[in-house]
Amino acid sequence: MENGGGTGVANQTQVDTVYIVEDDDSTREALGELIRPTGARVEAFRSAEDFLKSYEPRNPSCLLLDQRLPGISGCELLRQLRSEGVPVPAVFVTAYATTPMTVDAMRMGAVNVLDKPCCENELRDAIGLALSEHRKQLRRSANRREAATRLDQLTPSERDVLTRVLDGVPNKQIARELNVCIRTVEARRSRIYKTMGVQSVAELTRACVAAGFVDA
Repeated sequence: MENGGGTGVANQTQVDTVYIVEDDDSTREALGELIRPTGARVEAFRSAEDFLKSYEPRNPSCLLLDQRLPGISGCELLRQLRSEGVPVPAVFVTAYATTPMTVDAMRMGAVNVLDKPCCENELRDAIGLALSEHRKQLRRSANRREAATRLDQLTPSERDVLTRVLDGVPNKQIARELNVCIRTVEARRSRIYKTMGVQSVAELTRACVAAGFVDA
């Protein structure tokens, strides 16, 4: 593995990483030299198998892939990552971009498929788009985890109220259905809002969708 250092942009808490998977030594080195001035960290591998041994999907990242690799191909790598729930965005730079291959790559998470040799600006733009997409994915995942954790803190009686609130049932009707007084419903509703960290039904609904408690 070949590593290259770099610093992230200002106010960014995590360093963007571009993983280059390319079996040609000179191409791999040239791509790394092109990317490092952007501030992204570069990690380079000669094969998909070497990449899989080292990849940890924690920070914003993207793959810069060739299609034809020794062993697992570029599209097969994306398919494997997707099957494992790791849909990291990718940019292909390949001399073998057939239409079926391009369609397959886009379905598996590629944001662009570029022909070798490609324009430097086009490559940097594609990498920037892929990194932006992965940052959005990571934020959504973090929001889902936080919402699910908060949801787990609700008691069964609070969940009974929550379900009805999401269905648009008024407090008086909730009280009748649960055979409790309206003040009890109001107290439970207040605790639900506090626990979920929201201040409105709209925010509550978004949090519950994020947690998978209700469908989008």
